[in-house]
Parts: sequence; structure tokens; C-alpha cells
Amino acid sequence: MILVTLALALPILSLQHALSPKDAEEINKLGKVFQESNKIAHDGIVLLEKVMDQLRDYECRRNQEDCAAWNAYRLGDALTESKANCDETPENEVCKKARDLLRMADNGSHKEILGGLVDLAEGVTKDDLQYVNNLMDAVVDYICYKEPGKCTAMRVVSDVMRQGEDIVLSPQSRKI
Repeated sequence: MILVTLALALPILSLQHALSPKDAEEINKLGKVFQESNKIAHDGIVLLEKVMDQLRDYECRRNQEDCAAWNAYRLGDALTESKANCDETPENEVCKKARDLLRMADNGSHKEILGGLVDLAEGVTKDDLQYVNNLMDAVVDYICYKEPGKCTAMRVVSDVMRQGEDIVLSPQSRKI
């Protein structure tokens, strides 16, 4: 499994260099849809991100192997959210954390970092993602209950997450 909480939708945008051109174009379209929804339902997306951080923390307390995968998963999110390019800003904190996690030299390229995070994040299994998706659905349901006016935007975020996962997880989409 790959960096597909999508920030929860945006990390996938950072994968565009690791995907086929057709899939990268589709991911960019999904990213634009996500950004529009984020304007409407920002607080709900922040809640989803906090839930993801709690899942990572739980996995790190539970099992070190899963911890590395979840750290890669969330660092991909952070790298995208920061809009950092590790080639242009090698001293960026997220870039440094990613290099450390990947045990990579300071001169590892942005593309190598993304590829390494993708590979390491594959430790987040399909089964894990199914439970994560169920949990995310429950959070979205709660947000819809509390803020009905933001429900459509939150459902769009959920749909974008799943579409992005489908693209990134398909074996033919990977270039690296």
C-alpha cells in the first residue's frame, strides 16, 4: 500500500513523478477536486489527519515493522502538505526526516525519497487500509451529522481518497 491517505488526499499528488503520465494526470484532477472540498470542509479534513496520526502512533507502540510503514505513509502526507521539493530545499525538516527514515544520504533526490517512501509504505497492508477506510467513513459520518452543510464536501474527500488509492495501488501505474 502506498502513501494514500491523500493528505488525506494530497499525498498522492507527491507521487505524480512515480506514476505513469496518464495516472499522474488523473491524480492531478483528483487533487484539484480535493482542494476545492478542502476550502469548504477544512476542519473535517484536519480531524481526519489527526485520526491518521493517532493510527500511526498506535502502530508504532504496537509493532516496529508497522511503525516504519506508517511513518513513511504519514511523511508522504507531510511532504505533500509542505509542498517541499527536496531537491530545491534539502534542509527542509520533512525531507530530512524522510531521508533519516529511509537511511538515505543527504543528497538523495526528491524522486528517490518519494520512491523510497512509497516502497516502505507498502507495509500498510490492504487489510489495514480496509479498516482505515471504515474508520474514515465513520469520521465522515460524524462530521456530516454535526455539520450537514459540509457533508457533500466530506463525501467528495472520501471518494477522492478511494479513487486515488485505486490508481496508486494498480500495478500498471508505477513507473519506478
